[in-house]
Amino acid sequence: MGAAAGLSGFVMSVCGYILCAFLGLLAGTIIVMIWQEKIDLSALLNEFNGQASMSRFQLLIFTFVIAISLFDLVGKRSDGTFPDVPQGVLTLLGISASTYAVGKGISYSNPTAAGQTGGNGNGGGNPPPAGGAPPAAGAGGN
Repeated sequence: MGAAAGLSGFVMSVCGYILCAFLGLLAGTIIVMIWQEKIDLSALLNEFNGQASMSRFQLLIFTFVIAISLFDLVGKRSDGTFPDVPQGVLTLLGISASTYAVGKGISYSNPTAAGQTGGNGNGGGNPPPAGGAPPAAGAGGN
């Protein structure tokens, strides 16, 4: 039984190194493509109107903070296991992602802020009155 357990541990280690090498090559390829300007990151934090999005920035920073913290915790563990992630951290990450989703919904619900025109024919301004579309210019009411 001892030899089988040793072989299993060796195979797991080799698979782990292969996976790390693959992810490293993938990350390196993406970085090179960004460096060669094949991947454009200039609008990463911008909304449709060109202004910076605070919700995108918050989600980006918070995700990096959690990822770096977990990477550091895994590196400090002597047994190599993944640490337990507290519920509070997952809740905060969910709130941050929800903030981004709500901000995205708001930007899509207000077409004039996004520089788009609405489909109601009045240039994306206020919706037509409750009785229907406004009368055409020059058309009589009777």
